[in-house]
Amino acid sequence: MDYNFTITLNPYGAGWGVVKIDPAAQYGYWEHKDGGEGGGLWFAGEADALELADYDGTSDYLPASVVRALRAAGFTVEADFNPGA
Repeated sequence: MDYNFTITLNPYGAGWGVVKIDPAAQYGYWEHKDGGEGGGLWFAGEADALELADYDGTSDYLPASVVRALRAAGFTVEADFNPGA
């Protein structure tokens, strides 16, 4: 599947790891601060009101900076993705 990542977030600041999202496909991905591979992001809901439904990666929780960036961009992210975020 070809994705159209129309949303780019910089949870660590410019020049560091990114979050890219294709709202129409309800899919995205995130990178670690060093730009290393993080994992996928899956969303549910309407394109203008998406909620994070699942993610994959190498840790038990999504990094707090990624959670905060998603929330700041208007995505709903429940506390169980990172209780400290």
